[in-house]
Amino acid sequence: MEPHPDWPSYHFRAMGSAIGVWLDVDDEAGARQAFATVEGLFAEVEAALSRFRPSNELCRLNSRPGEWVPVSRTLWKVLERALDLAEMTGGLFDPTVLSAVRAAGYRDDFETLHYTTRQPADVLRGSWQTVRLDEGRRAVLLPDGIGLDFGGIGKGYTAAWAINLLDVWGPALVDAGGDLVAGRAPRGQAGWPVTVNAPSGRDEPPGGPLAFFWLANHTVATSGVDFRRWQTDAGEAHHIIDPRTGKPVENDIRSASVLAGDATLAEALAKAALIEPGLPLPEGVGILTVTHSGETWLNEIMRGQAAWQKPLDLTEKAGEPE
Repeated sequence: MEPHPDWPSYHFRAMGSAIGVWLDVDDEAGARQAFATVEGLFAEVEAALSRFRPSNELCRLNSRPGEWVPVSRTLWKVLERALDLAEMTGGLFDPTVLSAVRAAGYRDDFETLHYTTRQPADVLRGSWQTVRLDEGRRAVLLPDGIGLDFGGIGKGYTAAWAINLLDVWGPALVDAGGDLVAGRAPRGQAGWPVTVNAPSGRDEPPGGPLAFFWLANHTVATSGVDFRRWQTDAGEAHHIIDPRTGKPVENDIRSASVLAGDATLAEALAKAALIEPGLPLPEGVGILTVTHSGETWLNEIMRGQAAWQKPLDLTEKAGEPE
């Protein structure tokens, strides 16, 4: 994000990520109220969707397999959307890979995760199709052995919700851990000036910019196997699970950034593209991928939106990764 001196901004942590909010307004008191509203929204959704706090709603649902469990409107909406995205991606995005994520060692909040053990994973390909919904009661039934982990779409859903709330005050941008959700363009601008940066590891400084965009009423979501990595007794692991194998994905793609008009769609497609390079994309969706060797590729949609590009140099980095 390239800040403008006249744009009030606010930063906080939620959902295991740094959250940044920019608002194009002249009223400082109004901006403070807007930022407080957004921070409260993220806290509210995190209380419903986080899998790391036993008291949270998602944890309670995952702990009651085989039972019909009434859920909040927020969890219901995100689950409905997650299942739609699973169907659209042929199961490459799958919200029911929790057991595989845990088996890979991701059993605690990432900020405290450094070394863990890996366990055998039961592969239940297409298990998202076994989740049952009762719309009349707004209740969910998870079969035995099936748990939910919404991953990035929870952040995307919340950031898009925040943009809708902020529109009352003015044009806004939300950066949710590097996933950029933009509302209306700020005054006098073609959009919000944002960059997609090169991937970087947990103990590496962040990569330099790969592409620059004027972003308005769109999302750029990035998923990668670079940062959320940890050591296990069986070697290094990461959090992107291939639902077809139940194991962390192994291919040449290090990160994928997707440009779309819907935040949850961008999140799901970014993860799916990491798992299946060359995945066919819906019309109007852009993508930028980076390989482990540092090669970049943009489709025509992404190339047409990028204002400029710079060659990737993984040796020239500065700053702190998210």
